[in-house]
Amino acid sequence: MMCKRLSFIVALIFCAFILLSAQDQISVFIEEVLAIGDADEDLMYQRPGLTTDNEGNIYITDLKNHLIRKFDKNGELLAETGLKGRRPQELQGPSLIKYRNGKLYVSEVYNPGILVFNTDLEYEKEIPVPFTVTDLNVISDEQIAVTALRGDYEEGRAIFCIYNYDVDGNEVEKVVYARRRGFTMMNMVSFAVDRLGEFIVSYTWEDKIEKLEIKLDEEGEEQVEILWSQSLLGKRKVRMKEGKDSKPAFREYPVEAAYKAMALDNRGYILILGGHLSENVNRDVYVLRGNGQYLTTFTLPEPAHAIHVDRNNFLYTRSSKGTAFRKYALRYFYE
Repeated sequence: MMCKRLSFIVALIFCAFILLSAQDQISVFIEEVLAIGDADEDLMYQRPGLTTDNEGNIYITDLKNHLIRKFDKNGELLAETGLKGRRPQELQGPSLIKYRNGKLYVSEVYNPGILVFNTDLEYEKEIPVPFTVTDLNVISDEQIAVTALRGDYEEGRAIFCIYNYDVDGNEVEKVVYARRRGFTMMNMVSFAVDRLGEFIVSYTWEDKIEKLEIKLDEEGEEQVEILWSQSLLGKRKVRMKEGKDSKPAFREYPVEAAYKAMALDNRGYILILGGHLSENVNRDVYVLRGNGQYLTTFTLPEPAHAIHVDRNNFLYTRSSKGTAFRKYALRYFYE
């Protein structure tokens, strides 16, 4: 009896090992189910926003026309709000947009802070973040996390942070993900928050993706630990350009992007949209496990600048000027 039980346990462990090994061999199939607008050429510094709610409605920001638009899951325009002017009724370059529990959180290119709307696109309030944000995630109903291209310093060194704010605009936490001797835009990142509340960052101008964990040291102070670091492009460097304007902000600056956007799917996989260093420029999407293990790459039919995955594992993309968006059914096949 004991031998049979041991044999069963060994067989179970063996089957589990085979299953996990098989899932290392994965392929991705995408099928377009919705298309609105026409794709356009690349415009690197724009970050057009796109998000979805629990019913599958689609919300996009229109940077050019200073609007937020709402579509249903079939692509029918339901509502829009904005037009250029003074807020709160009007917008100044709406950029990023994120949904959580019936609220939409919107950043602007030309103003600091985060604007909050309901799903009918009615303005509710402003979270007074004191700078223009470069990426945004909603942690909870009471807390948001943002990044910014700004110079913070600690012990004489530049630090680059994810800033957590409450909904009243009070800074709750500062998560330092990089330190350098001087301020540089090379530490600009996109980031996501996984199911464990840990941050995953992908560098815009460098071939580097990392996962961060916040721990308490012996004195009870928070310390950031890098759980893993991944490179997918052979650590190739982006092209740089010397600043020759009358008042350059930087001595040199990048003219290519390594990674353009990041999203998490409902399985916990990490999807990274590659930029100018990828084999298929602005079209290759890299798929990683939550532990940083590279799984596969799939290629979009057309160049994109932003990606989003909804709760039903539909993948959404926006073209580089934000003039079009696509919706794809995202399916995984394990070999």
